[in-house]
Amino acid sequence: MYNRYDLYGPVHKGLRSALSGLCFQTGSIDILSDEQGLKSFLEEFKRVVIILEAHAHDEDLHLNDPYMQYAPETAKRLEEEHQVLDLKLDNIVTMANQLEQEISSEERRRLWYQLGRDLTRFTAEYFMHLQNEEGPGMDALWANLTDEQLHEYSDKIRSSIPPHAMMIFLHYMIPAITHTDRFAMLSGMKRFAPREAYEAVLRLAENRLDSNSLMELKSALEAAS
Repeated sequence: MYNRYDLYGPVHKGLRSALSGLCFQTGSIDILSDEQGLKSFLEEFKRVVIILEAHAHDEDLHLNDPYMQYAPETAKRLEEEHQVLDLKLDNIVTMANQLEQEISSEERRRLWYQLGRDLTRFTAEYFMHLQNEEGPGMDALWANLTDEQLHEYSDKIRSSIPPHAMMIFLHYMIPAITHTDRFAMLSGMKRFAPREAYEAVLRLAENRLDSNSLMELKSALEAAS
């Protein structure tokens, strides 16, 4: 609903960006001639796994009760999807770990090919899961909770995410969301977060945004001071 608070919106945009980027790399890296490309992919994949696991855990921790109260069938469906996706992600993690071992070129090619296929399939199914959260899930929450209550749940979720995982989330979220959402996030941090936390996120924005988007954000933050 365009005029209600979307609890999922910004983080889901970041997750879509992260997974899409990984899928692109599995199709563009020649692992037999680009050792550094493979190493960079595996390092980034590990970081993305951190936020995928954090996202699922924090949803279960904070949103299970309202889902069970207001939309138990939706809760059951989302939990079943979580379980299936967790197993598929575990299998991909296993392949990624094997690619870091001393193996033959032929085995490396086989694993890379299978990882690319499985990651692409996982991403497609994960995107459908996100759509179910944004669709039936969010519809149930909007029908039974006020925006103020949704903000409270969002605050609880954010506060439970470890700082390292939060910075990974923001790495993908900041360029994936609108200027309006970036400004709301950064201006809120400027007012209420510790100064060092705000400055760390601003430095991240400086590294992740194009020059025009960064200029627009900094101008808005200065005007709001």
